[in-house]
Amino acid sequence: MVILGLGSNLGDRLAHLRLALELIKQIPSCSVQQISPVYISDALLPENAPAHWDIPYLNLALRCHTELLPYEFLEWIKKIEIKIGRTPEKNWGPRIIDIDILAWDILIQYDEKLHIPHEYLAERPFALWPLADVAPHWVHPLHHKTSAEMVLNWGSRFSGDAPFHTRQIQQRIDTPQLVGILNMTPDSFSDGGQFMDPTLALQHVKKLVKAGAEIIDIGAEATGPQGDIVNPLTEWQRLEPILTVLLPELDGMHIRPKISIDTRHAITAKKCLDLKVDWINDVSGLTSPEMREIIADYTNDVVIMHHLTIPEDRTLHLPRHEDVSVLVYQWAIKQLERLEKDNINAERIIFDIGVGFGKTAEQSLALIKSIPLFQQLKTRLLVGHSRKSFLQLFTAKPAPERDIETIVLSLSLMTHAIDYLRVHNISDHAHAFKVAAVL
Repeated sequence: MVILGLGSNLGDRLAHLRLALELIKQIPSCSVQQISPVYISDALLPENAPAHWDIPYLNLALRCHTELLPYEFLEWIKKIEIKIGRTPEKNWGPRIIDIDILAWDILIQYDEKLHIPHEYLAERPFALWPLADVAPHWVHPLHHKTSAEMVLNWGSRFSGDAPFHTRQIQQRIDTPQLVGILNMTPDSFSDGGQFMDPTLALQHVKKLVKAGAEIIDIGAEATGPQGDIVNPLTEWQRLEPILTVLLPELDGMHIRPKISIDTRHAITAKKCLDLKVDWINDVSGLTSPEMREIIADYTNDVVIMHHLTIPEDRTLHLPRHEDVSVLVYQWAIKQLERLEKDNINAERIIFDIGVGFGKTAEQSLALIKSIPLFQQLKTRLLVGHSRKSFLQLFTAKPAPERDIETIVLSLSLMTHAIDYLRVHNISDHAHAFKVAAVL
């Protein structure tokens, strides 16, 4: 058993940790058996360190099995650090990625290259807590205590009262990334009218990020069957105030969320892209030539969704007697080919199967069950099934009370390594994923 500690405090820290995980999985004769939650902590700084070094770290641990010898394994780790972008830095300086061997069974080895177990392990909750999450029964060969025993004096993993203000956060690197929803609309089916005020909207975004969201999807036009068509001028009048308040606040959040704008209007997309938003979520699937022309001029990611009509018209749906998954898959293939011709690379595309848009309830459920088919597209996948009407197959409750049904389907999608889930109840999803990840 080998325990690796991973840390990052530069750039998109979660993305760096995810990349490190994928590269570690590719090490020959190595398997990753369990992944810890993510912890945030103050940077460990020497005296008189420059102020710009004081950037919080994200840390986690991996429990691995390998047939490699310690020096061989260390060589692979160093290659991975370099591949991700780590360059030689002064001791204690900020790092895009840091991978340490925290423990190796009961091995004790201290030389010029290896310090096993890590000599400061007992003093650093940002290293020992993640280790205890993945190997609670590991016995420290020098302290002669289990890792679970050694962390007891620090109290709660969530309070931030431990050394370096270490605490566990809700985001994970091995479960679907959660897309929080912010509707700047009076008529959205689940939360219409709640966040039209920019101050309330900003508070909601901060709450979503704290709960576990990594992307915030902001929409100013309801596209459900009850939604009114909104022109670009009205859409921008709703979006501009919240973007003006929100964008300057992003870097101050413990996790900087990506901002997605849910729009089918090219002029709105351009204004938002010029403000440096991260995604455009086009529910009309980039079927507009004007939208494709705008998107081709930028490098941002874009979500394309299968649909029949926008807003959704429940009287129109795909043929009942045909395989709905094949129909949607074929549409996606054709659309990806069109986008490639328009210089929109598939690497930028996130495909949304369009639950509820032009599908019966049974067809929407069938699409969710067919996710492995859509993984053959070789694009990232997003599913937006949260609280939607197809869940009336399972409950008569109104939309705001359909979270249990939503979460059960989300857990199933998690087993298929779906990339993104657009959901209303971020907090309960994050907690459910955290428990499911250890089973």
